[in-house]
Amino acid sequence: YSVQQTSDGGYIIVGRTRSFCVDYCSEVYLIKTDNNGNEQWNETYSFKNYNSGLSVQQTIDGGFIIAGGTSNGQGDGDMYLIKTDGNGNISSTFNIPINPNRKLQNTVDILGRETKQTNQPLFYIYDDGTVEKKITIE
Repeated sequence: YSVQQTSDGGYIIVGRTRSFCVDYCSEVYLIKTDNNGNEQWNETYSFKNYNSGLSVQQTIDGGFIIAGGTSNGQGDGDMYLIKTDGNGNISSTFNIPINPNRKLQNTVDILGRETKQTNQPLFYIYDDGTVEKKITIE
């Protein structure tokens, strides 16, 4: 799902694979290549039945940070952030639970006015009392 050039001229690639798990599942698949695309190493990570790495970036310390998501195959899932060292070894993981039952109640601009505009800071207010702040670019 994501590829970035690394500081050594190679590439870091993240996505998902079903090659290493049994039955119905997927794992995050992280691959490091040299500048010619030859694989140097790969790692897989699994937290629930279905796992996907959606974005990867190299960090200042030479490691990598992966954003992705999990699912149990029945609509429930979490987002996560994985921090690895330069060889793909996990140094920390953060799970961010998502309430699948919440419904978008309102979208407002930074002044609290209801809006449908894009490319502006937005606050999403949900019926369970949670609020998300984000900028939507379209």
